[in-house]
Amino acid sequence: MKYLLDASALLPLVVRRGKQLLFEASRENLVTTDLALYEACNSLWKLSTLLKSISIEDAIDTATTIKGLATKGVIKPIKFTKLNFSNTLQIAYKEGLTFYDASYIATAKNAEATLVTEDEKLKKAASKFIKTITYSDLESKLTQT
Repeated sequence: MKYLLDASALLPLVVRRGKQLLFEASRENLVTTDLALYEACNSLWKLSTLLKSISIEDAIDTATTIKGLATKGVIKPIKFTKLNFSNTLQIAYKEGLTFYDASYIATAKNAEATLVTEDEKLKKAASKFIKTITYSDLESKLTQT
């Protein structure tokens, strides 16, 4: 099964599963958009700089882990050049979503992947086009032996 992670699923996956993710992800096909990598790292910046809930060192370590997982292909990034902008804008318009959120739907549909998200508005809109699950659902699948 192929799973497309949005930023709301990518960040907790890396933080909660850590190095164990290398083994767990080898059994599943995890993909994400290049946008999600930026969004996840922006969340780390926000957590460390604005909210002061994590140290900048922890943010840097997590961002480095995210990059490493993408570079090693544990979580395979799908480049924006694969995105049909016309289709994405139509989804955004029809569903009242940002282009960012619609890009997750369009990419998951094109990649024939299940969208993994914690964003309820996105999940509801996406379910009209593709299969969706939450991060908790994916974590349960990853921890099954």
